[in-house]
Amino acid sequence: MSKKLLAAIMAIACAGALTVGAQENTGNSSEILREKGDQSITIQAGGFVPLFVLDSTGALIPSSNMYPGASFDVQYRYMLDNHIGLGGSISGSFVTTIGGGTLFFAPIGATVAWVGGGDPLEYEVFAELGMNIIRLYGNGLIEPYAKLGAGVSHYVALAWDIGLKVAWCFFPEFHLGTYSNLNSYANFLEFSIGASYHF
Repeated sequence: MSKKLLAAIMAIACAGALTVGAQENTGNSSEILREKGDQSITIQAGGFVPLFVLDSTGALIPSSNMYPGASFDVQYRYMLDNHIGLGGSISGSFVTTIGGGTLFFAPIGATVAWVGGGDPLEYEVFAELGMNIIRLYGNGLIEPYAKLGAGVSHYVALAWDIGLKVAWCFFPEFHLGTYSNLNSYANFLEFSIGASYHF
């Protein structure tokens, strides 16, 4: 499946999902539904697309030798006030390689987000830092990672919303000593649809 076809299918599915339950929101577009102490759990799934890879010198590698894959995330958030939230996430994603292998990523990180808007539409920007377990052909590494993204969600009830998120993911791979020339810096685009429960 081509990258363009996969992106089109995900965009159509995500747009359709945002309209589900549109008549069930609380109906007050000026109401902010979150406050200090509110918590939420989000489950989301989507696509994971290789963008580009830099080598140990920072030069662009002409081909990433990877095909688009998929991602799955579970996130927790605690609101410090009406707009700032802190939390964490556990994720899993994979892409296939030109050699027929499967490259797995399992990031575990801490997140900070700024949340705006209210009922029915809420939006956010977020940043995430943590450690990433990378595995390919039975070999594994644990490396740091970073994500930066944004999202929009639609309340379908006081406790539930569904939404879309897009994130740039930076996954470096470090090696020491004589293998330092194998260092690389992979960049991915993650896009997903998810549901959040607020309590």
